[in-house]
Amino acid sequence: MAGPDLIKTLLYTVNNLLQQEKYKAALAVLKGFRNGAVYGAKIRAPHALVMTFLFRSGSLRDKLRAILKATYTHSRNLAYFVFTYKGLQALQEKCQGKSLQSHSFLAACVGGWLVFGDNNNINSQINMYLLSRILFALSRLAVEKGFIPQPKHDPFPLFATLGESDYSRKACIVKL
Repeated sequence: MAGPDLIKTLLYTVNNLLQQEKYKAALAVLKGFRNGAVYGAKIRAPHALVMTFLFRSGSLRDKLRAILKATYTHSRNLAYFVFTYKGLQALQEKCQGKSLQSHSFLAACVGGWLVFGDNNNINSQINMYLLSRILFALSRLAVEKGFIPQPKHDPFPLFATLGESDYSRKACIVKL
């Protein structure tokens, strides 16, 4: 009978600790690290699997090793970035006594430099993806704020056409 009571007491104690405000920042950093690792693996593994079997030569062992390496690198980098980002945000908030928008920007800049600053295939793909999102958002914001006129026709089909034609061109070159 002591077993169920012990588990209830343990769960109560853990839940009580997790709800305390003083541990909120540390828990956010740890949860962010875990989420970064999980998300990195979830999005890189299927991509690496398909791309490796379509475009890479070598033995099955070499292909599996390449898939695992790409998945690990992506997952690790996202986990490190989120850990750095959340940690720096919490540190800045603790030092200044409040949260500011500049904290997010500074934490992202430092995290990006430390984690994604190495020029490798995984970081290049992540940086290109992020750059395309940034440019896309800035172009929408520029129209919204009136810095550039509203296009007469939706530019998205052209954006998609050019993006896919570049991807297809690379895929055809690799196959040849």
